[in-house]
Amino acid sequence: MASSVPTLFILNRNYSSWSLRAWLVMRAFKLTFNVELLLLGTPEIPDMGIPAAAALMSRAGPTSKVPALHVEKPTGEIHIVFETLAILEYLAEDYPEIWPTDRYDRALARSLAAEMATGFWGIRKYAHNIRGRYAFDPELYTDDTITQLARVSSIWEDLRSKHAGKEGDKGFLFGRFTAIDAMYTPLAFRIQSYSLKDKIQGKRAQDYFKHLLSTEEVKEWVDLSKKEKEVIPADEMPGYEGRQLTNVDY
Repeated sequence: MASSVPTLFILNRNYSSWSLRAWLVMRAFKLTFNVELLLLGTPEIPDMGIPAAAALMSRAGPTSKVPALHVEKPTGEIHIVFETLAILEYLAEDYPEIWPTDRYDRALARSLAAEMATGFWGIRKYAHNIRGRYAFDPELYTDDTITQLARVSSIWEDLRSKHAGKEGDKGFLFGRFTAIDAMYTPLAFRIQSYSLKDKIQGKRAQDYFKHLLSTEEVKEWVDLSKKEKEVIPADEMPGYEGRQLTNVDY
């Protein structure tokens, strides 16, 4: 195990979906870690694509992307773990409960995490914006979005049907919270932000969606997101200004 407290490098909580995934796992499993918040949307660094942004992101690690976990080796040397799935596997070596207990459940959860990391672009085309609340847009609700919402609904419905009511069930996909729940959380936020909730198919899937976004750690992230004042125009879905909803419950 690392000899000192690791540091997780993240971007603006409101906009960075990948930052959320790694942070949520570490927070939900009550791991001790520090956070290094890199902020875009400031007067000095309004967005990516400028030298100041490149310099800022280079602090995270060799890929200049987040999340990145900086850990200290026994020798005192800093080792950087980058990419969310790699971070999860690194943590799971010391905290195997991050993944489901059963071997086959664990394999399925990892398969689903990989699918989430590389797919669902029909939903991920909606900018991740926790503070944003937008009216449903039928023009953006294309065939790929419909197909992928059906896919994620089926996953959620099937897993909750399998694990609901079993000993230790806490309402998550494999009963208790695991890394796959964190992987789906930003997707759930997109569904919420862009008024796609009624497109979730299946009662158990709908209940899971609500439960996931109501957890203590997720609410903590939302509260921290709402306190951020920085705005990144490109992540505010240009053209959606007139669709912003008011008086919504976060």
